[in-house]
Amino acid sequence: MGPYRRKLITPLILILAALSIYFIMRWTALERGRLSILEGGLRDALAPAERGITLVVNKTEGWLAAIKNYSRLQAENQALKQEIAALKAANIQLEEYRQENNRLRNLLKFTEVNGNAFDFTVAPVIGRNPSNWYHTLTLGLGSRAGLQKDQVVVTSQGVVGRIVAVTPRTAEVLLILDREGALGGMIQVNRTPGIVEGSPDYRGYLQMIHIARDAPVMENQVVVTSGLGGIFPKGLLLGTVVKVLPEPDGLMKRAIIEPSVDFDRLEEVLVITRVKGGIEDAVPGAGASGAGRTYPGGNPATGL
Repeated sequence: MGPYRRKLITPLILILAALSIYFIMRWTALERGRLSILEGGLRDALAPAERGITLVVNKTEGWLAAIKNYSRLQAENQALKQEIAALKAANIQLEEYRQENNRLRNLLKFTEVNGNAFDFTVAPVIGRNPSNWYHTLTLGLGSRAGLQKDQVVVTSQGVVGRIVAVTPRTAEVLLILDREGALGGMIQVNRTPGIVEGSPDYRGYLQMIHIARDAPVMENQVVVTSGLGGIFPKGLLLGTVVKVLPEPDGLMKRAIIEPSVDFDRLEEVLVITRVKGGIEDAVPGAGASGAGRTYPGGNPATGL
């Protein structure tokens, strides 16, 4: 045994003796109501060490418990994250169902109101060409669902266009915003007719052309289909006049029309698969007084 270890023996023996006496006193004190002076002094002397030991023991137990629970808490945290992600996805899906339900409900109301005039088929919009956004769209139903060329496509807001090509499972719709999709229209309040087509000057707007200069056309008037041309039934909503412009020749004028249909948000549409009665009087109430009048400049819609 070296001199260094010998020096440690004496303090170690004293500490062990003191601890032994302390624990013996603590154990025997439970049965005695009063301690001796020596026991009290020793207890007071060792009290700081006892508090330190207790603190270390408590801290150690807390750390051990934290280490023991870490893996469990980590697994629970991961499970909660997955549950939150699943709930968010479910919430998004529910919102999609809610909005789809609202759209279909509006279409259903439209079919109920116009059920005596038309037969309808609901078709989803499955494709649009970004470079040709205001010209055509593709429906997810085709000839197998009874869709045919020249059938009219509408929503509860108004006219969308007409089918120009079909396959067994799809149909291509030419929008009324395309100048190739021109149709006969008229100012609803005074039956002023004109040709309605896509505006070359205002993207996403329509224009009624070939209007006589003195025809009573002004802003905020509603424009509906005239039924002339043999494709679009009479009385379907097209839009509202927002501006009237003179033509360069000074004899005619044109009306810029804001479409009633939001062409940027088409997800489901109605295809008119059968017109009950005739094209020219398809929509109940569309033939108000003044229909069929001859206006200055003739009836340009008859050329459609």
